[in-house]
Amino acid sequence: MNNTLFEKIVWFFAYLVFMILAITVLSFEEFIPVVDDMVQSKLHISGVSHDVTAVLLNFRSLDTLLEVGVVLLALISIYTVSPHFRYKPLSFPSTMTDTFVSLLFPLIFLSSIYILSSGAYQSGGAFQASALIAGGIIIIRLVKPHYLSNIKESILRFVYSLGLLFFILIGFMTMLDGLFLQYPKEYSYVIIILIETVLTFSLGAVLAAFFITGVHRFKP
Repeated sequence: MNNTLFEKIVWFFAYLVFMILAITVLSFEEFIPVVDDMVQSKLHISGVSHDVTAVLLNFRSLDTLLEVGVVLLALISIYTVSPHFRYKPLSFPSTMTDTFVSLLFPLIFLSSIYILSSGAYQSGGAFQASALIAGGIIIIRLVKPHYLSNIKESILRFVYSLGLLFFILIGFMTMLDGLFLQYPKEYSYVIIILIETVLTFSLGAVLAAFFITGVHRFKP
């Protein structure tokens, strides 16, 4: 089978799947936001005033825990599939770019801290903040290939797994006086902030590692 025929078959099935999904979605009955009303009625016991954060880090925190695990598993897969590859710098030494990044990264970091802290009362939180931090780390590694390259692999792997491990630890601690990841009402806000802070830096490192170890590589 030649490539042209194979591509046409793939496109046909892709179009077929798209049409099936489109017809299925269009056939849905009118959506009644029952869940939204339930969340709003319980928002006062969540520890935060934003409904999305309340769902992700309190009411459905186990789902978020599994999502963090999936992200970490993806990084482990990258390490497993190509363990003998290393990062290839995309830039050359330049005083201008070095200075620009030195000024830019602190702004990125401050922006991520703001987005992290604002998640309690508006759209934001750990995942958005970690994406910003990851972007900052990638920019640094592109412009300054040897910057942060002396960090031991064992330390990096600890940082990668810290978010998931801390999340699980909180879950076991809550079992001392209740169910897994069922926060005491009086400590809900503090627990959510702690989890989001640790996840921000851990996921930031993981997302940056996706690019550094999995996109631009070459055989040593």
